[in-house]
Amino acid sequence: MARRKAGSSSGGKVRLTAAAAAAVTAGWGAYSYRKMNKPLPTEEEARAYARSLMEEVGLGELYGTWREEWLQVEGRRLALYHFESKPGDPAVVFVPGTSVYALLYVELLHKLSREGFNVVGFDPRGHGMSEGKRGVYTLGGLAEDARTVVDHAIAVYGDRVAVSGSSQGGMAAFYCAAAEPRLKAAVCHNVIAPDEPDNERMTRWPALYGPLLKISRLPLVQALAASPLGNFMVPVSAYLDLAAEPCRLYPDLSRFFREDPLAVNAVSLSALASLGSTPLAVAVEEIRVPVMVIHSGQDNIFPEDYVRRVYDRLACEKEFLYLPDRPHLVTIDYVDEVVPPVSRWLKKVMG
Repeated sequence: MARRKAGSSSGGKVRLTAAAAAAVTAGWGAYSYRKMNKPLPTEEEARAYARSLMEEVGLGELYGTWREEWLQVEGRRLALYHFESKPGDPAVVFVPGTSVYALLYVELLHKLSREGFNVVGFDPRGHGMSEGKRGVYTLGGLAEDARTVVDHAIAVYGDRVAVSGSSQGGMAAFYCAAAEPRLKAAVCHNVIAPDEPDNERMTRWPALYGPLLKISRLPLVQALAASPLGNFMVPVSAYLDLAAEPCRLYPDLSRFFREDPLAVNAVSLSALASLGSTPLAVAVEEIRVPVMVIHSGQDNIFPEDYVRRVYDRLACEKEFLYLPDRPHLVTIDYVDEVVPPVSRWLKKVMG
């Protein structure tokens, strides 16, 4: 009799645990569905919001200094923003950072265009006004989008085209440089190399994400990431400490991510898994496209020793732009310290 009671108790615990796991999974699935299907504003609403946001941060005079275009890619549209110089000038394709969109860098893109470059900012898949599930992407997919826009820029502006990006966009630009020999240059604010042993240092909790990044390279885990399970979402704040990143233009980043209608505030497990496991098209040492790496000395996401280690491996023509007293968001807050040296270097290597 006692044995039957023990067995009954054990079975009840198993059922209770299974029920709790099912409830958690269902709740997580509902959260993920809501985040990835966040409704987009209409084009008119997006323009009105962009105008109000730029006016709020003192950049209202830059509103409308671009030409909008939709680029059809594999059944979905990418939103492009052309900050044009003049015919015959070289072009620069720009990839925005984690969770954000091209027009958040309006000052950078506009001022670079005034230096004599046709600048094409774009919203990658699942970001900004571009189509795709919000926050559902991979690093390889972002690099593919960049290459697609590079191809379009070559068709529109000629073959003198460079790629650039900031934060996660800098990583995508670096991957694009490894895969696209037609590029004349790459300007990467932050880089990552999948064969470095400590990529987890770019996350909020390295001790947690280190083992996860290692197992993300396993075939079974990659298959799961490519399945519907890979679409389960986690908040951006779960792997990036937004409070540790000072921003002059947007002082309360947590609030910005919550309230901005175009910001992505949760990303998929497939996206996280891809950051440390996506192979470069060629090894870092084999990249032939000239590369400028930008690094801020007070960057709390990308460790300086890591960035310099990847930079030192480059055998191509290269340049290291170091801003010792600036934080991570230098391409938004300190544009006048970034654009002149970037412009000089691009003109040197692009002709």
